Amino acid sequence: MDRVYPFGRPVTPRAPSASGKRALFVLGAYPSALYVEWTPPAPWQPVQAIAVDDEPTPFWDGRGQAALVAAWRERVSFNPAWGVAGDTPRFNGSSGAWVHERVLAVLGVAAADTCVSDCLDTYRVSRGAAARIDDTYAPFASTAGLTPAHLDAHPSEDEIVDEALRLHSARLIRELSACAPEIVVTLGNAALRVARELIDGANAAPRRLRPDRSYGTAVDVRISGRATRLIPLAHPAAPAAYQAAQAAWRVAST
Repeated sequence: MDRVYPFGRPVTPRAPSASGKRALFVLGAYPSALYVEWTPPAPWQPVQAIAVDDEPTPFWDGRGQAALVAAWRERVSFNPAWGVAGDTPRFNGSSGAWVHERVLAVLGVAAADTCVSDCLDTYRVSRGAAARIDDTYAPFASTAGLTPAHLDAHPSEDEIVDEALRLHSARLIRELSACAPEIVVTLGNAALRVARELIDGANAAPRRLRPDRSYGTAVDVRISGRATRLIPLAHPAAPAAYQAAQAAWRVAST
């Protein structure tokens, strides 16, 4: 069955943010989405953030949100009878802004010289977001004649690693080879575990991140025979201990 966002937009594979040689390659787990704040008509309760379309690029930083939401409303022919759908800055681009501010800026690499990709290339819905689709969008869509949403559920770390290695290894190797980066950064344990399997020498990195002095330690690896450094870092949504370790790495690296 095809994957479909609320209001009818299809879920499609996200390409990496760049092609060709770049200084930095950043690997995450799976793409996020374009979210809107949706206030349906009474008696339905407002939804602070509902995924409605693919994000424009992996780890998008939220810039141009208003124009993207306006374009989305045009594409789905948003009907005022469906309520009001607008920007939600708290949810759009927060992870991307974190990567720009706490990784790229620390390494001194511009976004234009960075290729950003994910282990999986399609959006997965979190448990909380899925619950709001089930308790608000699904019954509303049924009464309004809207397309039912059908999204893959948020996978576990092991599921991300398994699916990436089974279905995305060739793609990821092609992306890494085309980028020929000087530095590879993994964000989170799933991305680290995938990199350890696909990059020569990456098994010298720890299998899991630790929020201690070892955090952010670079490992010498090779991509297509070329010397590269691998820096394992936390995902932007990591718990507080890892955010503290990220802050310490940031200070030590600048």
